[in-house]
Formats: sequence, C-alpha cells, structure tokens
Amino acid sequence: RNSRMACRLALALLLGLLCAFYASGNEDGVNLKDGDELGGAQLDAMPDMDDKATRLKLKCGVCKSSVMEMIFTILKKETDESRKLSEVEVVEILESTCTTGMSEYGLMLDEEGKPTPTWVKDIKVLKAKGGWVTRLAQNVCNDVYNDFDEYLVENAPKTCTIEGNQRKCQAQPLVRHICQAGLKVCPIGSFPEEYDTEDSSLQEPAADGITREL
Repeated sequence: RNSRMACRLALALLLGLLCAFYASGNEDGVNLKDGDELGGAQLDAMPDMDDKATRLKLKCGVCKSSVMEMIFTILKKETDESRKLSEVEVVEILESTCTTGMSEYGLMLDEEGKPTPTWVKDIKVLKAKGGWVTRLAQNVCNDVYNDFDEYLVENAPKTCTIEGNQRKCQAQPLVRHICQAGLKVCPIGSFPEEYDTEDSSLQEPAADGITREL
C-alpha cells in the first residue's frame, strides 16, 4: 500500500495537468483545474522519449515555439510602447523567455484527453505540463538562447518591418537558421508556410509554433 501511494505521489509530482478550458456557453463543457492529475490512460499515452523520432519531433516543436515566443514578446513590447527597444531590453526579454514564457507551454491533449506531441501555449486549450514536459521546453529554449544569443539580439527585432500601413513579418528564416541549421532538431519539411506572414496585425505563437492573431 505504501509503495502504491508513493507511486501516485511521484506521478503527481512528475506531471500535473494544466487546463483553462472555456466552454463558451456550453454548460456541459469540462473544466479541469490546474494541478489535476493525469489518469492512467493519459500517462500511458505520453510521448515516448526513448523513441528517437518522437524525441526529435518534440524538440523541433519546442525549438520553433521558443524562437517564436522570443520574437513575439519583443514585437509586442515594441508595438505597445510604439518604439524600438534598446539592446539591453532585448537581452532582458530573451533571458526571461525560457523561465517565464516557456513555462506556460505544454503538450496539447486530444479529444480523448490524451497528450499529443504538439506544443501549445493557448490558455483555452487543454494541455499537459510539468515534470519532464516543462523541463524539456525550458532546456531546449536555454539551448536556443545560449547558442544564438548574439544572433537573436541582432535579428529578432528585425523579423517584422512596417511598410506603409502593413506589418510584414518573416520569421521562418530565423527559425530555420536556429532549429534546423544550428541545433539540427528540425528535419527538412518541418516548416509550414504559416511562418511567412504579411499582415497589419501582431501575431502570437500558438500550437507548434504556428501563429494566430491577437
């Protein structure tokens, strides 16, 4: 009995379930709370980190998300304050992204409530985080910053430019340089066209690095 309780406690510490799922008027909607434990079926469905292909897919997804999170945070602050940030301010944002921004990411749950290999930050999406999931997100983000800090300081603020009334953003070259050519965690074919956007609105990183409008 003691060993069984110890296992349950270990599982609770290993992985908590973060959910801020809004039913949008649907009274039958499920509203789980931060800290709810994953059931046995959910734990069994966690991506297998011993599998090389799965491990690479997870690292690729969170590498994309890390770079996009850094870019978005810089652009949002510049937009909110209507000015270009200083180099010191950019460095501060990059340094804080891995500890604050990436701690909000988790693995999206499917319709059966089982974790998938897709990373997501959206508070309206059911996701699993904590334990090795959050550690992986933060560790890959740290690799991105530690290996490409100077490159990011110079190039991240240049990702979007204003042309007339249009904001033109091209994040894919930056993400490719870091995640594919640099860290080599993303194989050829890992970059959807959603990274190249021409829009007057600011975009926020969503599932697996794909952007959405604020």
